Amino acid sequence: MAPREGFEPPRLTTVDFESTAIPGYAISAQLRLLRHSHKHDAHRRTMLIKFYGRDVDQTYQSENGVKLRDALLQCKILPSTVIVSYQDQIIPLSTMLNEDIELLVTTVSSGG
Repeated sequence: MAPREGFEPPRLTTVDFESTAIPGYAISAQLRLLRHSHKHDAHRRTMLIKFYGRDVDQTYQSENGVKLRDALLQCKILPSTVIVSYQDQIIPLSTMLNEDIELLVTTVSSGG
């Protein structure tokens, strides 16, 4: 899927929260998505979050920022059964999404 004209992928930054609490344990990360291209727009625009993967092909629209967990639930995707990633980086469910983004959803459990 080709990106929309004028779309800039969000910049990712990680923040170390727990690396000293549990030595040797994976660092918790928080994703901060920055808005670049529409900072000075006088009108609101709809944010699009595209979820795709083997079992998923859905789009969520919002006028405001939204937590990843809430966007998944709105698309009827159970957060406890999936891992969400962006450019090969796993994204915590508590991540605030503030810009158009396409996220890979990988199912990690099934009804067996």
